[in-house]
Amino acid sequence: MNAKKAPAFYKFYKGLMMAFDLPESAFMVYMADLEALRNMGYNTTRPMKEHLGCLGMRRHTFEKCVEKAEWMGLLKRVPIDGMYDYIWDMQAYDKLIKIVSSRWSYVQLRKFTDWAFTKTQHSVMSITEEDVAKFFNG
Repeated sequence: MNAKKAPAFYKFYKGLMMAFDLPESAFMVYMADLEALRNMGYNTTRPMKEHLGCLGMRRHTFEKCVEKAEWMGLLKRVPIDGMYDYIWDMQAYDKLIKIVSSRWSYVQLRKFTDWAFTKTQHSVMSITEEDVAKFFNG
């Protein structure tokens, strides 16, 4: 008889979902999950079609997410055998989760992330507590 595996679960932070468009936040959770699999010794190099199927998004949306995650300092794309492996920076991701999880106004949070990561294209690691406090405290 086959032993049943427990379903895998990866936490989808509410602040992450409120701070970014849904495809972007799903992409971030997916990449963090791939990083966890890589750290357990799994090969995470996959064909593009598989990434798109897992995320339920089109290639253009996926590429936009990759581009944004790269300038945010969350992602490095490494070419391997005609495909890419995506290396997720968990230190930067953990910092981003702290930022988006500690804000109470989702409207202000969205304005902050739009300013920080879209308009000015800061990296997550370059954002200081002073930046966050200045933005949320006026």
